[in-house]
Amino acid sequence: MITSDKQLAVTKERIQDLLESLKLMENDSRTLIKASKLQIEGLIQELKGEIRDYESLKTKGVEAIEISGPIDIMLLPIRYRIAKGMTQELFAKKVDMPLRMICRYESENYRNITGGNLQKILSKLHLKFFGKIGTPPLFSIINQFY
Repeated sequence: MITSDKQLAVTKERIQDLLESLKLMENDSRTLIKASKLQIEGLIQELKGEIRDYESLKTKGVEAIEISGPIDIMLLPIRYRIAKGMTQELFAKKVDMPLRMICRYESENYRNITGGNLQKILSKLHLKFFGKIGTPPLFSIINQFY
């Protein structure tokens, strides 16, 4: 997941490098090269999807946040921060947690957070979930703006 403008720029450069690699393999018909080309094309599509997600959050704000499963809940703090145009430092202050902890959580896409800390962050953001499991969307977000 892209979490900053710096990562966005690096990702765009990486796509260009991968496209250049594909060009070099263009006329090679060996099986291993064909497989490599497919992997590179898949990676390019994945990176383009990450770019679309990041840019959507930056332009549309919290309305661009979609929750369709448990993994999306784990990424919610990052997506919220991006959608609100907050730095990690400002976000840490808002949720009353140390910046170092927020940086660590984000570096691991919140996979290392405890349920209690995730609940603390979400409550500080005034986020509430509603909906029924198994019906799309799995969760919807209501943000009480103030």
